[in-house]
Amino acid sequence: MSNAISAQGTILARQAGGSGAFTDIANLMDITPPPLMRNAIETTAHNDTEEAFIVGIFRKGEMTFTIGFTPSGATHNATAGLQYSIKNGVKDGWRITFPDTTTWIFSGYVTNIGPTAPVDDMLAAEVTIRPTGTMAITP
Repeated sequence: MSNAISAQGTILARQAGGSGAFTDIANLMDITPPPLMRNAIETTAHNDTEEAFIVGIFRKGEMTFTIGFTPSGATHNATAGLQYSIKNGVKDGWRITFPDTTTWIFSGYVTNIGPTAPVDDMLAAEVTIRPTGTMAITP
């Protein structure tokens, strides 16, 4: 029997400038949270008969998400939203809340906002965040 849960209800929130309240990103569609990883460092010696490894520092890859893009919307605009952060190089706080209430909280920079405007579809944007510093994971 599987213990898998639905991804629906995952919430992404931004803390502008890394302080104050978190605000949910409007029109969030798909999200790929930052992959968590450690490099494998080989420590095998010449007299070992089997390979040996340790792991390096804790790393976080880029997070990407798709939004129904509203350029003038409060969480997307150039006054205080995502466009403001990328234009001004602001390090924001980010919080992902999964449907089981687990949260990942970290700082990061908006490094890409890629809008798409198809003829017969909605205005959307793919956004990339590059995490930096520590990450808190709470159950």
